[in-house]
Amino acid sequence: MRALIGVTLVFALATTFGASAADWYTGVPTDGPVAPPAPSVAIDVAVDGTSQRALSGAMIGTIAAFSTLDKSGLRFRVSGLGGRYDYNSSATATAAAVGRVNGTLVNGAVMMGYEWVMKNMTIAAFGGAEIVNNSISPNDPNNTVKGTRGGFRVGVDFYLLPTDRTMVSGVAYYSTNNSAYYGRLKFGMAFAERVYVGPEVVALGDNFFQQFRVGGHLSGLQFGAIQMGVSAGFLADRVRGAGVYGILEPGYAVDSSGYQI
Repeated sequence: MRALIGVTLVFALATTFGASAADWYTGVPTDGPVAPPAPSVAIDVAVDGTSQRALSGAMIGTIAAFSTLDKSGLRFRVSGLGGRYDYNSSATATAAAVGRVNGTLVNGAVMMGYEWVMKNMTIAAFGGAEIVNNSISPNDPNNTVKGTRGGFRVGVDFYLLPTDRTMVSGVAYYSTNNSAYYGRLKFGMAFAERVYVGPEVVALGDNFFQQFRVGGHLSGLQFGAIQMGVSAGFLADRVRGAGVYGILEPGYAVDSSGYQI
């Protein structure tokens, strides 16, 4: 059954840049006698598209409620996302195929966790509630995931600077909604201060499909207050075969007084 082709892509988008908040403070030198204000909130946005007609967008806020993001402590993470996809329905013994089905998905999650901040590394673990609404048109009687359901999501992410010129980051999540999973690993070499380029690998799937991605990324580009990352590469989907993908990831951070970093 192909009802979730593209749906887990949207779930994945909500997790794909979970570690990017670390870009705002890990390993950043302090210039001058007065240190800049440390951020207490990081807001990340991502747009994910594939050649297989899946498109999704998401926003994630990571909040250091009782400290700042440059210190170890409790974290809250709130995410919201939406996307669209399509698939060709399949006939079963009890219902005929209805042709091409268009689907939309809206997802929200509230999680709590803890982040350990070290000189050249951060690692965080989160867990919390998730709600998913999946709607389709026309109605496919063979689709078992349409409607609204709640679940639980857990995840970990890390950001590491092994040397002054290298970066490694990763994120992994699991949701009880259709046993969806997502993992992404990036390696980068610096060609400018805090700007990295290198390869990435992504694995994602659920009870209905599996997909693997291999590509490249450019992370840490600064445009005023906005920090930008881009990724692109090839994908292999178990049902739909080969394709390409692209991700655009802008974000920014603010301190506790609302001052933009």
